[in-house]
Amino acid sequence: MLIIKLLLFSACVLPTVISFTVPKPKIEAIYPKGFRVSAPNDGYSFYGFRSNVNKQLDGLEMGQYSKDIPFPENDQWVYQENKPKLKLGDTIYYWTFVLKNGQRNIQQGSWTVTGFVNNNGISVDEDGNPTRVEFVTDSPSIVFDSKFGTPATLKPEVTVTSSCQESQSAVLGKTKICKGDLLFAEEFDKSDIKELTNWDPEVKFPQEPDYPFNVYMTDSLGLDKGILSISPSLLQSKYNEDIINERLDLANTCTGRMGTRECAQVASGFLILPPVITGKLTTKNKFNFRFGRIEIRAKLTEGNWLIPEITLEPRDSVYGDQRYESGLIRVAFAKGNTLFAKKLYGGPVLSDSEPYRTIHMKEKTGIYNWYKDFHNYSMVWKPDGLELFVDGDMYGTVDPGEGFFSSGLKHSVKHAAQWSRGTAMAPLDEMFYVSLGLRVGGVNDFADDSIKPWRNRNSKALLNFWNAKDSWYPTWSDAAVKVDYVRVYAL
Repeated sequence: MLIIKLLLFSACVLPTVISFTVPKPKIEAIYPKGFRVSAPNDGYSFYGFRSNVNKQLDGLEMGQYSKDIPFPENDQWVYQENKPKLKLGDTIYYWTFVLKNGQRNIQQGSWTVTGFVNNNGISVDEDGNPTRVEFVTDSPSIVFDSKFGTPATLKPEVTVTSSCQESQSAVLGKTKICKGDLLFAEEFDKSDIKELTNWDPEVKFPQEPDYPFNVYMTDSLGLDKGILSISPSLLQSKYNEDIINERLDLANTCTGRMGTRECAQVASGFLILPPVITGKLTTKNKFNFRFGRIEIRAKLTEGNWLIPEITLEPRDSVYGDQRYESGLIRVAFAKGNTLFAKKLYGGPVLSDSEPYRTIHMKEKTGIYNWYKDFHNYSMVWKPDGLELFVDGDMYGTVDPGEGFFSSGLKHSVKHAAQWSRGTAMAPLDEMFYVSLGLRVGGVNDFADDSIKPWRNRNSKALLNFWNAKDSWYPTWSDAAVKVDYVRVYAL
């Protein structure tokens, strides 16, 4: 984010150097909501788009809809905004910021809505009906105007080739997927969590392999002005001062396995109840996919011993359901402690214990702590590896080589042998779903040291964490994980 701010600062205070031309972007109004911006790539290293709808921009302001496009797709810089519902006659005022060979080009312009297209780029009317229908026979094809039924053009063609290029991505329940398709989009523009039809909240005590110190409830989930927030609170604030030493049954609201500690727990001696309430949402019952590009704009959590959960999780646990046998992919991971918060991590977790737990994780050190602002976290999940980005900057790639099973066995990961049943990407070659949540402590993500109030393998870890409340609770003043949007595109 600092890099982007510096770019914009230099654009505002220094003379603009224009030694190359940039074509005007193509803008399309999408039915029923949103617009798409595309521009051909000509060796650019950065493409930024700032815009307002029906309101002129005040100089080089960020505008209502702002995007730094991470990288070109099929030699095109493409940005799709899904929030505004445009009408005929609406005007988008914009400016673009482009870098090439260290020089910059700033271009201002406007575009007025005169028609609509659907997500596949086909022209439609205001009701979403195609405006032109093409019939193809052995004779020249004729294109009819849908309103009047009269021939509009004659084209000397005898065959039609589809514009759809088959994608490597797969979506559960969907048969035809084209390259670049928007497979999933969530803008969090509802007023209540219950209105989010793409998501289900978790209500349970999370267990193995990390045994975090929290219980998931819906109390922690909120929506405000298009932003999802997941905030921690003390269990005492919902029940009573001594609840951590009592019994808590999540009853029929529990989404975990009934009859297990995921749904009910009884405190006994130093084995207290998890003292913190947090939240978690997943698309497990709504959207599952294999391979694609995921993009999430989020602000990470701030506070000691807090961990954001912005991940992909396996739907069916084909390779096993313990010790990350079926894998977990962290799209964005940074600990909430100020001491650790400049380190961003992304990549797969394929074992619960070190050194293999973090061996494939990639790291980027920020100039500031990552929780200071919103950032665009994206990842390309391919049949032959992973690519990790933040604010358009690639900071890591993960190559399975001969297969994760091979490197796993070399590091004495017993369950790695199961991965030989799949591809080189196994266990990351099955259906995964999107998960957004907030976690506290646990016994794997924080190494034991002199400042940590618990020891990972100590039976009193949870109690010792709670007894140190005065050292960590005051740091939770701005502890919410906040998510602006989630988008998944086909490869």
